[in-house]
Amino acid sequence: MRDPNYRPFTPTARPEELRPPGAGAAPDITRDARAFTAAIRTRIFTFLRAWAIGHHAAAVEALDDPPTAPPSTETEASAWTTERLRSALEDYRIDHEPLRLDPEARNVRHTQVDPSGDTRTWQVQQVLVDPALHNDWMAEFEVDLAASRETNQPVLWLRGIGPIG
Repeated sequence: MRDPNYRPFTPTARPEELRPPGAGAAPDITRDARAFTAAIRTRIFTFLRAWAIGHHAAAVEALDDPPTAPPSTETEASAWTTERLRSALEDYRIDHEPLRLDPEARNVRHTQVDPSGDTRTWQVQQVLVDPALHNDWMAEFEVDLAASRETNQPVLWLRGIGPIG
């Protein structure tokens, strides 16, 4: 059984002739929704781990910058700073013990992914699991699908973190 696309190597062959068909196109990381969602969740928990232990600069670094808004408007997503994250963590700790990051907290049932109607972004909500199982806080993220395809990794930014309700 021979491959009909087989081409033997010759010293005069150009590199593009040696590539298998379709090899020039970059892979689409968003094509496999399950694997892409897993990659998103990994980035989210990298952020949450840093946030929960008070490494707010590392938490900010774990996320991407939101798209730039016109100068006259400032979106809530663009306003996240280390100080704002520190304040959110202090608010969280008023009524909660430290955030859980164990397998139960990472269970997929605590993550909700909603593709937007325009197919350009996904909205992701991650319930913050606490030891008392109040589970009454969440972190909300937005995922840019086009930018994710370009960078071959999830591009997401924090939209909000706070009480559910």
